[in-house]
Amino acid sequence: MGNVKTSFILPRDLYSELKKRAAEEGRTVKEIVIEAILSYLSSSGKKSRIKELILKPSEGAGPEDMREFRGEDVD
Repeated sequence: MGNVKTSFILPRDLYSELKKRAAEEGRTVKEIVIEAILSYLSSSGKKSRIKELILKPSEGAGPEDMREFRGEDVD
């Protein structure tokens, strides 16, 4: 099963706060978003499967995708 690269629009203030918090915690925005999604979905009891699907790099991914996979902030 492959990965899906997606984008979405956030209010600027929300994104700014998210980036600030990520920097304060020494984490990437991606890590925090994934954690939030996992937290939301964990009530279904399928957290380990969901995490496996999210964190597995997709075959044929480009350099930008691989930097994101390694947790680098690429924006």
